[in-house]
Amino acid sequence: MDTKVYFERLEQPDRVEGIARLLLKRGRLTPHVLILCPDATFMASLNEKLWTIHPESFLAHGLACEDAKANAEHPILLSTEIVRDNQPEVLFNGGNEVPPDVSGFPSIVDFVDAWSEPLLAAARERFRTYQQLGMNPQYLGQKKKSEG
Repeated sequence: MDTKVYFERLEQPDRVEGIARLLLKRGRLTPHVLILCPDATFMASLNEKLWTIHPESFLAHGLACEDAKANAEHPILLSTEIVRDNQPEVLFNGGNEVPPDVSGFPSIVDFVDAWSEPLLAAARERFRTYQQLGMNPQYLGQKKKSEG
């Protein structure tokens, strides 16, 4: 199985907000997702944001725990490590490094933090790493329309 890697462009300096908005945009069409969080603070912030991102609804999700059966019930699972209990079809990489074990994920969504030169450089490095792993990453950033 070939893993598809997509890079989404984030213009605002808030990856938590960017991930939440992308999930909201995809809505109920999103297959089961694992969001790999770089640390517990990021995971707690994203957890809160997913409950409050839309005034009239929330995005059903859960925090990974020791109980595999409980994890399996969540369409969106937040974790600080690779967990496959909810049989995710998409891995969202919330960190600044390529995750250690990306095998078996049909799709990976990573991010380009366009607002920060050091984070932009880290995204370029992840892009190259995915290529070295034999994947063909695609950039889904929006090109600005020219004025005139």
